[in-house]
Amino acid sequence: MQNPFAKTSFNDITQLIKDYPNVDVLAGALQKTIQGLGKDTAKALAQALHKDTHVEENFKAFFEQFNSPKPTLSHIGNNKINFTAFPYPDTDKNEFYPTLSDLLDAYFATRAQRDRVREQGAVLIQVVKKQLKKNRTKLKRLKKDLKETENADEYRVKGEILTTYLNKIQRGMTTIELPNYYENNAPIKIKLSNQQSPSENAQKYFKRYQKLKSAVKYLNEQIHLTQQEIDYFESIQSQIELAKPEDLVDIRYELEQGHYLKDHEQHKKKKNKRRKINKPEKFVSSDGTEILVGKNNLQNERLTMHTADKRETWLHTKNIPGSHVIIRSFDPSQETIDEAAALAAYFSKAQQSTKVPVDYTRVKNVRKPNGTKPGYVIYDSQQTVLVDPDEKLVNQLSENAKK
Repeated sequence: MQNPFAKTSFNDITQLIKDYPNVDVLAGALQKTIQGLGKDTAKALAQALHKDTHVEENFKAFFEQFNSPKPTLSHIGNNKINFTAFPYPDTDKNEFYPTLSDLLDAYFATRAQRDRVREQGAVLIQVVKKQLKKNRTKLKRLKKDLKETENADEYRVKGEILTTYLNKIQRGMTTIELPNYYENNAPIKIKLSNQQSPSENAQKYFKRYQKLKSAVKYLNEQIHLTQQEIDYFESIQSQIELAKPEDLVDIRYELEQGHYLKDHEQHKKKKNKRRKINKPEKFVSSDGTEILVGKNNLQNERLTMHTADKRETWLHTKNIPGSHVIIRSFDPSQETIDEAAALAAYFSKAQQSTKVPVDYTRVKNVRKPNGTKPGYVIYDSQQTVLVDPDEKLVNQLSENAKK
């Protein structure tokens, strides 16, 4: 590779390192100093230059790697892929290729897959967001109605006072002030309908009281059901964000079965034929134990309720939408439990959090209530572990499964 320092001295670079001890800031300065230096390459160079005080040696060693390239496809976080001549620091997963041509083929194939996920997922996300908006609005209204029931006794008291003083009320009155014998005869103003008789006005307050009292049970039930709907669609939203194309097929099918999405044409033709659900993702822990992770609700349900042995260990993030995880061992090590918990945290809504609580228990302690949504379960006898989602660990356990 041609020396990019044709117009720049090592003294200039040394001064930049002194002026910018922060790697990211130094990378920006290097981009301005060295023509044609990309953002990712500038950051990798900045990290190499900050390694120690041997500026010239580190610089030459960095660029000499371009003369003997090792074509690399790098995965950075969950949404970024990049191709480089050799592996850069701070990448979560690297794939190596024999030639640059092979690398570019893989890069554009991977990007095409991501674009496909984005395109297919956009339709599903739109459906999910619509359902979330509808149910959150409904929940807000239900809670407002429930709040109103707290004043139910006020209507009963007014009805009783009106009944006591019927002889003081005349048809055509719109308000009346009467002594409230529940409050030391303090005056209370009561609205009246001028179209109703005194007794009809009293009955109106009693009816309102009964209606509000009867509504409490109904409203609490509806609030519970609506919150379950919100939890359900939040779980699907998290699954879409982490999905591969084959996972989206399952999620779409689930939404169609729930009548949230119209049947796709190819599904209409096979309406009476039961669709095969994709298999859960396989990982292998550091001590060689197999771990299975459901990537959507249909996979979760099949994995937990049908695939797993009752003596195996089940994991799930505590009160957070996420994947069902099964350790395929009757007596897993604590190391394997911790690694499986990290998988549960990573494949959940808490992926970007730290100290994520993950519950684990025997599969025999996990139950599915009748009539509940796909993937919904209840459980007991659990223990809880706090873990940090770790993409590098996830990739390592995934690679273990391929060996």
